[in-house]
Amino acid sequence: MNQEQFEEICFQIITFAGEARSSFVEALRHAKDADKSKARELLAEGSRHLIQAEKVHMQLIQQEAAGETVQVKMILTHAEDLMMSADTIHVLCEELISLL
Repeated sequence: MNQEQFEEICFQIITFAGEARSSFVEALRHAKDADKSKARELLAEGSRHLIQAEKVHMQLIQQEAAGETVQVKMILTHAEDLMMSADTIHVLCEELISLL
């Protein structure tokens, strides 16, 4: 994998994880306004984005498992951090929305 392909994967993770996080935060706002239906819709949308981020991330894991070197650069660290924070927010959103 060349540098351009590596960066493309990182930007895809950032995009999908960012979209997921935004959907989850908006879901919480709708839950706060007692719009449980819209909150669940946004939760599902965010989940789809998060799954896409995880699928793209899996490409790097598979590459490393195949014995290829995966560079650890700031852009990858940022992408993984964003993906993990989106995952954490997802879990919290599900729990909070289920309390309604």
